[in-house]
Amino acid sequence: MAPAKFDRLFQPGRIGTMEVRNRIVMPPMATGYASEDGSVTDRLIAYYEERAKAGLGLIIVEISCIDAPRGRALARQIAVDRDTFIPGLAGLAAAIRRHGVRAAIQLHHAGRQTSSRVTGLKPVAPSPIPGRDGEVPQELTVAEIERLIDCFAGAAWRAKQAGFDGVEIHGAHGYLVSQFLSPLSNQRRDRYGGSVENRARFLVEVIRAIRERVGRDYPVWCRLSAVELNAEGGITLEETRTVARLAEEAGADAIHVSAHAVGAARRPPMAQQPGAFIEYAEAVKKAVSVPVIAVGRITPEIGEEALRQGRADFVALGRQLLADPHTVEKIAGGRLEDIRPCLRCFYCLDSVGRRRGNGVGCTVNPALGREREWVLLPVGKAKKKVVVVGGGPAGMQAAIVAAQRGHEVTLFEQADELGGQLILAAKPPFKDTIETYRQYLIGRVHKLGVEVRLKQKFTVDLLTGLKPDVAILATGIKPFIPDIPGIGRSNVLLANQVLGGAATGERVAIIGGELVGCETALYLLDRGKRVTIMRRGARLATRVNRSLREPMIERLRVKGATIFTGVEYEEVTRDGVVIRDSEGNRRLVEADTVVLATGANPNDELVKLLKGKVPRLVSVGDCVTPRGIREAVEEGYRAGMEI
Repeated sequence: MAPAKFDRLFQPGRIGTMEVRNRIVMPPMATGYASEDGSVTDRLIAYYEERAKAGLGLIIVEISCIDAPRGRALARQIAVDRDTFIPGLAGLAAAIRRHGVRAAIQLHHAGRQTSSRVTGLKPVAPSPIPGRDGEVPQELTVAEIERLIDCFAGAAWRAKQAGFDGVEIHGAHGYLVSQFLSPLSNQRRDRYGGSVENRARFLVEVIRAIRERVGRDYPVWCRLSAVELNAEGGITLEETRTVARLAEEAGADAIHVSAHAVGAARRPPMAQQPGAFIEYAEAVKKAVSVPVIAVGRITPEIGEEALRQGRADFVALGRQLLADPHTVEKIAGGRLEDIRPCLRCFYCLDSVGRRRGNGVGCTVNPALGREREWVLLPVGKAKKKVVVVGGGPAGMQAAIVAAQRGHEVTLFEQADELGGQLILAAKPPFKDTIETYRQYLIGRVHKLGVEVRLKQKFTVDLLTGLKPDVAILATGIKPFIPDIPGIGRSNVLLANQVLGGAATGERVAIIGGELVGCETALYLLDRGKRVTIMRRGARLATRVNRSLREPMIERLRVKGATIFTGVEYEEVTRDGVVIRDSEGNRRLVEADTVVLATGANPNDELVKLLKGKVPRLVSVGDCVTPRGIREAVEEGYRAGMEI
């Protein structure tokens, strides 16, 4: 049984004729795990089954193309537009349903939110208005619209034949149905454009066509964006309430309420407040009589409260289930402290379709997409003594996995607390999710019985008493100091010193414009400093994923940072930094304090000292080469798994 404080989350519910064992939904999230022709793969089945095992009520399988190739958003996207796909889809539905979970599938057409690079064809849309990537779509004719309505209906029929318990029409997030609904993308003057009723006509006709093919008793619903964020003139909440009523009248059994951004964001995704979209779900719920599904960074506590207050009927946990597929099982068991938290970094979103066929990845869950390969098997009598040196994310992850499998683990950290680079990474604005993750790792280390030795530097002499079978080195980085005249002056600080609380003057010049430089700039701007950020390259933050980079650059601009790119550094003086700018002009960037965010070198000295003195020696994380949290966690996980 679930803990009493979460009893509403675990109450049974109903969508149309479909009974659902609890109120927790896994919403559709693209993975890129399908084959190139759209077939279901074993990897895709393993991914969904791992989450089905953990006690969800309903899984809505990701965007599934109703008209390939033109309607695809991804090169590797499930297709449901031909009967030949039914057997594979049936295998997927069965894998989910065998664990007592209801299985639905989302029907999708990308519209203009794709490109000819993906499909080989020009995108289509309600109107010839370019999307985010600038490609002008072809305006759909009425005959083409009618054909697509039939495609949706045929896809729903195939989903039913494959054994899915219901279908969701994707009418959100700027895809084709959403493009019809939005005044920003629909400027038609026929019966599919103009008034909100006309803009909703495509969705209404899709629902009716599906009903004709699958019958009244088969669960059908739609997902809607309540609003379009960061743009003037987009979908409004009142319009969405009208659309929801029209959808219900046409035969929709539920409304799944989300939202999406159109214009440039000024805040990163982790800045979204938990449960921020519940107010939209509540507003839609007041307009319809069918159940409403809420989504948007919902915690167990927020979800429970939303259900108790009648603001929603179901709650969806999305990216949290990528980070930890067993989240629901842990909620039910009252083990909230064991839930691996999502960072909200949106690496998952940016990785789909951009990792050379590898599909979606997760910064904190290296086993995502490897559910059958990366199984943590107990070691039994093969138990070993394992020493981990370094208490950052790589070291803690290695210690956790090794201890989970039954090894005897000792973790050394010369600082007075665990966390390594995570401690400073959590300091810039909106990075509190990293501190939450650090505390999770620390909790797991202690709960699994790892012996932790803080404030102790590991030396070769310790080998005599420890006699480890394996030493895992996660010793991190040393700052890289560029060869610039005057770099050793007293007015020069390292970025990690600033993030650690070192005082600066009112005018600060930052040398280095990758992630650390940009985030240090934002940290200082929030404290009222006048900041100039400089780099040799032509663009800032080139190694930062798109979902974080774009709002970060926008915030630097809005907050008034001065940015110089393509510069050469000539000298650091007491008055600032002398540079030669991109046009060859020599100038002084006036500053009271100069901050170095110029990268790092591996701290690999211990590798040389221990080589040949331990039966097995493994290096992980930044001491191999400086990178990010994701690489550190993956290498730590792999090291613990392979002992």
